[in-house]
Amino acid sequence: MEKQTKEELKLLIQRGLLVRAEEVARELGLDEEVEDLRRRAIWQMAATNRNMPGTKKLAEKYGFSKSDLKSIFQTFVESIRGKEDQRYLEPCYDQHTGEYLSFEQWMNQLFKRWDKIGTG
Repeated sequence: MEKQTKEELKLLIQRGLLVRAEEVARELGLDEEVEDLRRRAIWQMAATNRNMPGTKKLAEKYGFSKSDLKSIFQTFVESIRGKEDQRYLEPCYDQHTGEYLSFEQWMNQLFKRWDKIGTG
């Protein structure tokens, strides 16, 4: 059973289903993997979806503070900067401002609005 679950975990990670992968890793008691998957999942929510309520809700679920998120995001931004593929940092349309914002501009809006963002 555990081998099957570890295979499921590997497949979830390969498919980019990081929130579910974190849940499976937690069920297996893989603490190091859980922490890494939480960081990757929150980055995925923010960078790929640019979803402020979803990012805040996931941060709360994982116990990340605003300060933790800033650190996580900066680590990912620094790892991408200077590489050929920087699509996560490029401007995307933001429904709140009606403008195209780079990831860093979006991140600044997220933290500026943090206390006003509802998580449903």
